[in-house]
Amino acid sequence: MILIEADKLRFQYENPDEPPKTVLRDVDLTIERGEFVALLGHNGCGKSTLAKHFNALLLPTGGTLLVEEMNTADEELSIDIRRKVGLVLQNPDNQLVSTVVEEDVAFGPENLGIEPAEIRRRVDDALKMVDMYDYRTHAPHKLSGGQKQRIAIAGVLAMKPDCIVLDEPTAMLDPKGRREVLETVRRLNRENGMTVVMITHYMEEAAAADRVVVMNEGRVWMDGTPREIFSQVEALKDVELDVPQPTELCAELRALGWDLPADVLTAEECVDAIASYLEDRA
Repeated sequence: MILIEADKLRFQYENPDEPPKTVLRDVDLTIERGEFVALLGHNGCGKSTLAKHFNALLLPTGGTLLVEEMNTADEELSIDIRRKVGLVLQNPDNQLVSTVVEEDVAFGPENLGIEPAEIRRRVDDALKMVDMYDYRTHAPHKLSGGQKQRIAIAGVLAMKPDCIVLDEPTAMLDPKGRREVLETVRRLNRENGMTVVMITHYMEEAAAADRVVVMNEGRVWMDGTPREIFSQVEALKDVELDVPQPTELCAELRALGWDLPADVLTAEECVDAIASYLEDRA
């Protein structure tokens, strides 16, 4: 079932002192309910602008963006759309508004006019989903970066969206924090069936998705499984994108004449492929 659908979506930023800047050019894209989609592209390609269209923070200049057949251009539907699609920004400090974790998570449902007893249930459930329930009475500013980001995710989850969109949620985190957030996102998708769209510059994170969409110059340039996309190493490098390190190592060895598969994604697959190649030559 289609949850989000962009049809010839166009968007340009207007500045009275400059010519209009076109960012999205005829984007056609559908996202199915329950998918985990990684959205990639170099800086300025339009991926963050597209993400903000998914929950009507930005409205199309042309074309349409539908969320469960609700047109985001209809401003009367904006609240309903934001209940369906929640957005988590890159810097968790920009989404933390309270001095106590559980109060912060309750902020969204309170603004929706939810009954206090239901808010209590939602806050507890959301904190448990991101494994932060034991920190519910802590001060957010004393938490680690990864913990703050999980609180920001909980704040969105408490609004019970069908889809969560994450705009580079691990960009400001250390490796431990990135691992915590990615594990949380995977669990939400696989165990809770939540639709996930994640913008990332970390190719190993994108490799964990069901599907990878690559944007270039405001358009969808590639769309496929991680194996299909990352096997095109040279094409990705041409648009200033990397591939997972195991994929790149195998590509470099293939260039030296090694007979290795092109669709390796993980370190384990890389080790197995190299071991198999060496055994065949022994």
